[in-house]
Amino acid sequence: MNKTLVFFFLFTVHIGYSQNKLEIVDYKYLGLPYYPEQFLSKKDSLKWPIEFDISLDVKDIKGLNITSEEFTAKILISSYSKYGHSFISESNDTINLRHSEFFEIYIKENNLKNTEINSNDYLKSDSYDYLFYDGFKSKSVKLIEGPFDHNWDLRNFPFDKQKLKFKFVSTVDSSIVRLRPSRKFKSTFETPMENLKDGFNIESISYNYKYNTDESDLIMVSPGNTRGIVTETLEIIVNVNRQGSWLFLKLFMGGILSFLISCLVFLLPVKKELESKVTLAVGAIFGAIGNRYFVDSVLPGVQLFTKADAISNLVIFMVVFNILIMLLQNSDKTFFKYFQSTKNALFYSIYIFIILFVAILIW
Repeated sequence: MNKTLVFFFLFTVHIGYSQNKLEIVDYKYLGLPYYPEQFLSKKDSLKWPIEFDISLDVKDIKGLNITSEEFTAKILISSYSKYGHSFISESNDTINLRHSEFFEIYIKENNLKNTEINSNDYLKSDSYDYLFYDGFKSKSVKLIEGPFDHNWDLRNFPFDKQKLKFKFVSTVDSSIVRLRPSRKFKSTFETPMENLKDGFNIESISYNYKYNTDESDLIMVSPGNTRGIVTETLEIIVNVNRQGSWLFLKLFMGGILSFLISCLVFLLPVKKELESKVTLAVGAIFGAIGNRYFVDSVLPGVQLFTKADAISNLVIFMVVFNILIMLLQNSDKTFFKYFQSTKNALFYSIYIFIILFVAILIW
């Protein structure tokens, strides 16, 4: 009796599971009205999503300047697919599978020039077998030169690192296409790069994914269920660092010298040479403020507080601090007895400056 009940129970569960499994329908293969509105039978070898491997070779970069929100690049784009240029389904429908139908590279919108210099498409054959890997059957190669947007990150200027983003955006929903960086042919860059501005150096290439939902462009994914189309963006990022040592000296040598000049007031006799001290102090404060304006002229219109701002403000603060101590040393009142000592004032002024300066560089 117990065996009969157990058998009946297992049989019922199996039938229920089989029915539920049969009810799971992948609507994207059923054609209209379901996205992508192309009927595919079980006999068709085309399966969604189609995967595209993308490789980027950066040939040249020019116009990379903090006063401009764009740069110009010459790039060679290679993409790979496991399908040919077209697919004929069992229902005798021809589906265009050329790579340009599924994704495109983002070029600055106001560019009116023809950015594509050269383009070639290849199919796997004995002649081009060496161009393919991992079962891929088609390859597209494009040489493009054009302007690209760039949003400068200057928080660590003059030791900042910039991310030059080349964005490959799918033109169809992410349910039927996948973009990924090529595992076989890694993205590369020319070394040395002829027109890359002096002071910049390409460090590495990294990748990032983003997704965007367009709620105004609806697709039907199942009966009574619609949603906005979701596009995928593969970002191939060229990481550029700035060789900031010489630029640092160029920017702050005047400010550092102004601080050292303000320290000289502690080497003159405390109660004598007041006029000479005042002259040194005035020269130092004008030098520090002038250095601040020079830094601002190098970074016009930057609304962020940068590392360069912190250093120039530190120079001004320490010069004012030294002038304050000098005035206290020449007054009849003692407010900070320890700092009003000439030896202590000189030592601790330099010591505080170095500590704060190093802290800013590490920050």
